[in-house]
Amino acid sequence: MSLHPLRAASWIGAVLLVLLTLPDLASGHALAQQEAPPEAESGETPAPAVATPAVEAAPEPADAPTARERELLEKIRRLKAPRWRSFGACQYDWTAWRLSAKGVRTTNFRCGDPPITGNVAVFCPSLRISRQVADAQWESWRLPLSLSESAAIGGEDQMVANLCANARPLANPASEAPSQPGAAKPAAKPAALPAAP
Repeated sequence: MSLHPLRAASWIGAVLLVLLTLPDLASGHALAQQEAPPEAESGETPAPAVATPAVEAAPEPADAPTARERELLEKIRRLKAPRWRSFGACQYDWTAWRLSAKGVRTTNFRCGDPPITGNVAVFCPSLRISRQVADAQWESWRLPLSLSESAAIGGEDQMVANLCANARPLANPASEAPSQPGAAKPAAKPAALPAAP
């Protein structure tokens, strides 16, 4: 019977451990001295009877994922993440975040029971948020509320920290939030057509 070198080393180590820990071998040291071979008379030091194998790092399994595979696996895990994430009493549609040209990130939210729904805007450079409940106007920019500040909408601070810590940085971030978070640029009016003669 032949053993794989690593299995043989493990087996030998296990046998040695058992022999050294048996309570019946209290005089094990004397036993080992009796069985030791006599020293060679030529002055050479004898080789040890049992060599302890050097512990080597286990090689990576052949089926270990490559860097590209690990990247794709991480992307799959992100895609499987729940759509709505809860922070305090509110839930945010984490897969629907949109980034405007001015660096404002917006998504949908729902808070409470029955749920109050609307939109939330986050400006990461200043850590400010704004909300729009239903079809109302956007609120002024403000710092996010914690659970201790508001039981109804608290947890905004955790949401902003989570979003801004994991958001990709902008190339040229603005330092101040735009005046209205949800304001879209007005579409340019088409040039008037000349009147028909």
